[in-house]
Amino acid sequence: MTPALAPTILLEAAGLLPPDTGGYALAYGSHATGTHQSTSDLDLLYTGRHPLDDVDLRALTAAVVALHHRHGLDLDEEVPYAVKLYATGDQVGQAAALAGFQPSWGTPPPTVRETWFLSTGHFRLRLIFNVLTTPHVFLGGNITAYQSQVRCAERSAAVLAQSLTAHDGPPTLQEAWAALWRAPDGRTGKDYLGYLVAPHLLSVLTRGLTDHHPTPRL
Repeated sequence: MTPALAPTILLEAAGLLPPDTGGYALAYGSHATGTHQSTSDLDLLYTGRHPLDDVDLRALTAAVVALHHRHGLDLDEEVPYAVKLYATGDQVGQAAALAGFQPSWGTPPPTVRETWFLSTGHFRLRLIFNVLTTPHVFLGGNITAYQSQVRCAERSAAVLAQSLTAHDGPPTLQEAWAALWRAPDGRTGKDYLGYLVAPHLLSVLTRGLTDHHPTPRL
């Protein structure tokens, strides 16, 4: 039986948001969808206006690792914490505007499950984009920045889907969903764009297509 989402763990995670940064904190992954197991790692993203220096980033990472140890959770460092745990508002804005997809624009982007690839700047922006467009829990912080960046990412999801469809006109909802859910070579999930919950992706694209105003291709 899947354990219930633990408010205590999420409240502790919320309390780790660096103060006075003007950012926000999100939990995503299995704990956000209720599909976690008792030892599943907790996926977290913290944001702020300015970069954290090395000392503060190490302190935040150590606090997140300690939270996992206290609650008997596994650690997942396939993507290093230095890459995935904290982002500036500018980086989140770039991610929401599809900067992570520029190297492969118009073609299904590659995903290589190796540290060298998962540590690149472009993959980092793709990961942030995925967080904004998959199920997640808002843990606190700057709600205005959060709402603005999620809305931008949802519009961008429609743009990304259009770039991956075979025709120039706006894609149908089904075409957009198919383009983001599965690559032409059959890759899905973490081997493609990371989408694991089909109904949520439909919801994201419905809002994005409704809200989207045509923009030039990157």
